[in-house]
Amino acid sequence: MYCAPFNCEPENSRTPNSCWNTAHCVDETSDFNSATAFAQVADYKGDPHTTQYVSKFEPSNAKHANEQLELELVKQPDGKGFGAVVTGTRAIQYGTVTAVMRSGSTAGGVVSSFIIRNDKVGDEIDFEFVGNDKTAVQSNYYWHNDLDYTKMVRSPQLTDTTHEYHAYQIQWTPEQIIWAVDGKTFRTVRRADTWDPKDKVFKFPDAEAYISFSIWDGGAGAKGTADWAGGKVNWAAAPFKFAIKNVSTNCYFKGNETTYVPPADAKK
Repeated sequence: MYCAPFNCEPENSRTPNSCWNTAHCVDETSDFNSATAFAQVADYKGDPHTTQYVSKFEPSNAKHANEQLELELVKQPDGKGFGAVVTGTRAIQYGTVTAVMRSGSTAGGVVSSFIIRNDKVGDEIDFEFVGNDKTAVQSNYYWHNDLDYTKMVRSPQLTDTTHEYHAYQIQWTPEQIIWAVDGKTFRTVRRADTWDPKDKVFKFPDAEAYISFSIWDGGAGAKGTADWAGGKVNWAAAPFKFAIKNVSTNCYFKGNETTYVPPADAKK
């Protein structure tokens, strides 16, 4: 499991070639009505054709239940929560990802996240839910771990995200990122607008990354994180379960899993 490219660290491995090759994006829909779309990481043998999403933690608080994927935040003996992270087995560099899901953030302190991220580079595009704001989702992006929280944009009001399923979509191209809910765009970030004249670079996520879902205890974090998440978790309100029905991926590059071919209308 530690040979999987989303976990493996070549510099800390027995040999530099210990890591499995990165499996690249293909157009697919992962329907968690089927148990075969998800596996525990210990059971994953490196074939993305058989498993689209795997847990990252052991012990795992992610499982297939109620015809969906469920990630649970569980109270530990120290009073803090231990959550779950599920990641895709294929990397994506640009494309459209749509997840039909229901937030597990039913109380303050509980954070549910849908993220496209490269951990090694620090590029990220995300949706995040916090328990003290059940009628909206927050959007943000980061470049090279430059954690500028002031760029967060809240969606327009939604029906209760902890009771209702919505379709959350990230459209990521070399020119822009679009966030949408139920087919309605509420935010667009253009690469051209991310130019930093001081550093002379576009601070726009462009590294190949992995799709992931997580639920975690924000209330146990540093004060700024805890305040944002809604304070300490009220465990009397448990259980906290983040539910994902399906995830569809439409790749920007239209080759195959080993060869990237830009779409015909891509800018040169």
